[in-house]
Amino acid sequence: MKKLILTLALVVISVGASAQVSFGPRITLISSNLDLREEVANVQSGDAEFGFQYGVFARVKVPVIGLYIQPELLFSQTESTITSSAQDVDLSFNRVDVPIMIGGKIGPLRINAGPALSFLTSAESDIAGAVTDIKDNYSSTTVGFQAGIGIDLLKFVIDLKYEGALSEKFGDAITVAGNSFSTDERGNQIVLGIGFKLF
Repeated sequence: MKKLILTLALVVISVGASAQVSFGPRITLISSNLDLREEVANVQSGDAEFGFQYGVFARVKVPVIGLYIQPELLFSQTESTITSSAQDVDLSFNRVDVPIMIGGKIGPLRINAGPALSFLTSAESDIAGAVTDIKDNYSSTTVGFQAGIGIDLLKFVIDLKYEGALSEKFGDAITVAGNSFSTDERGNQIVLGIGFKLF
């Protein structure tokens, strides 16, 4: 993680002489739903639930090519529910997410897309008050993508993005009603973010 932060800092510094750099805090709201990777009788994922992210972003504008690069470092908290006729399972996940967006402007709007790296820091299941650590059931590092639109209002940076998964993120020890089955802890999700340019 330290190497990743250092690399992002070096990228911003190295292009600073020929580019315009912005930096500031960022918070986002996530709407996500747990994916069930196999069918189990009388078991289904619950409705989409909201999570949140907080962290920082940097935007490096490169006038020569008319594009910008916007890396973000975000701490994420999400929850999901699996329901069945016998019992419900509440799942919670904490991650460090690093989307790296590349975009340009079309009128007042920004259009951007890029890879989104995710590092799982903790995962727990709660069945009738019994909390279990399930982090080892999931990949610690995964890769996805984000694409969306944004707009800048004064010093505020507003983005609406869709996130999808590129790598598999299965777990094999989620048990509901006596059945164990695979899930995906970071499926497709909608991300609404707002940042503030400190400079």
